[in-house]
Amino acid sequence: MQRNLIATVIGFLLAGTVIFLTLRLYLPFFQPIAWAAVIALFLHPVNRFLRRQFKGRRGLAALALCILFVVFICVPLIYAFANLTTQAIDIITNLKHQIETGKLSLVFIPDPEKYPRLYALGKVVFERVAQYEQQIESAVLSIASSAGQFLLSRGTEIFRNTVNLVLQVVFMLFTLFYLFRDGDYFVDSIKKLLPVPPEEANRIMKKVQRVIEATLYGSLLTALAQGALALFIYLALGVHSALLLGLLTALASFVPLLGTAMVWVSVAIYLLIQGHFVKAMILFGYGSLVISQVDNLIRPYFIGGRVEIHNLFIFFSILVGIKFFGFLGVFLGPIFVALSISVLEIYRQKIAEEIYARTPRSGDY
Repeated sequence: MQRNLIATVIGFLLAGTVIFLTLRLYLPFFQPIAWAAVIALFLHPVNRFLRRQFKGRRGLAALALCILFVVFICVPLIYAFANLTTQAIDIITNLKHQIETGKLSLVFIPDPEKYPRLYALGKVVFERVAQYEQQIESAVLSIASSAGQFLLSRGTEIFRNTVNLVLQVVFMLFTLFYLFRDGDYFVDSIKKLLPVPPEEANRIMKKVQRVIEATLYGSLLTALAQGALALFIYLALGVHSALLLGLLTALASFVPLLGTAMVWVSVAIYLLIQGHFVKAMILFGYGSLVISQVDNLIRPYFIGGRVEIHNLFIFFSILVGIKFFGFLGVFLGPIFVALSISVLEIYRQKIAEEIYARTPRSGDY
C-alpha cells in the first residue's frame, strides 16, 4: 500500500515537472499563440462559413481566412495605429505649447464678441481657479511630458524591434492557420484530458464556448460599434483628432456605469464652451440616442440566453489582464474570467445534483 502511494506521488511529480518544463518551453511564444487563439475564437463563424464554401477543404479555407485577416484587419490596424500615434503626439505637443505660452485659458474661453455672456461666465470660473493655476499647469505639463515621452519611446521601440515584431506576426499567422484548420481536433483533445466523464466534458466545453462567445461578441462588438458610431459623428461635426476620440470611446465602453459618455459628453462640453452650440446639441442627442443605446441592443443579442458576466467583472478583468499581459489582457482577462465562471458553474450544478440524489424523498420511507 505504501509502495503504491510512493509510486503515485512520484508519478505526479514527474508529470508536473514535464508539464512545467513544457510550458517554459512555449513561454517565449505565449504572445503570438494567445493572440492567435483569441482571433481564432472570434473568427470561428467565418471559418465555418468558408469551410462550407470550399466543400470541407479545411486547409484551403484556413489559408483563405488568413489572407482575409491580413488584408482586412492587419493592414487597416497598422494604418490606424500610425494615425493615432501622430494625433496623440500632436495633441500633447499643442497642449504643452499652450501651457508654456500661458494661452491655455484661451482654449476654453469662447470668443467675447460672439458670445459675451458665455465669455463672462468662463472668465469668472478661470478667475476663481487662478490661485491654483500654477499647480494645475505644472501637473498638466508633467502629465503631458510623460505621455509624450511614453508615446515617442514606444514608437521608437517598435521601429527598433521591427524584426522581432515581424517574427511575432509570422508566428501568430502560422499558429492561426493551424487553429483555423485543426481547431476542432485541439478541442477534442482537451475534452479527453479533462478528468471527468465524456458527457461532463461536453457540458463543460459547451458552457465555456457560450461564455467566451458572449464575452467576445457581446463586449468587443459593442465596443467596436460604439467606437465606429462615435467616429462617424466626430468626423461629421469636424471634431479635431476624431480617430483618437473614436478609439477612446470604444475603450470607454468597457467602463461600468459611465461608459462611452465619459468621452462624448466631454467632447460636447468642449464644443459648448467653444461656442458651437448646434454641434454640441447634436452630439448630446446623438450620443444619448445612438451611441449609448447600442449597448442595450448588441450586448443582449449576443449574451441573452447565455451565461452573463457583469460589466464590473469585465472591467476589473481587463485591468488585471492589462497588468499581466499588456494590451493582450484586454481580451485574455474576460476570457479567463469566463472560463473560471463556467467551470465553477458546471461543478456547482454537479454538486447540487449529487446532493439532490442523496436527499431522501417522501416515497423512500
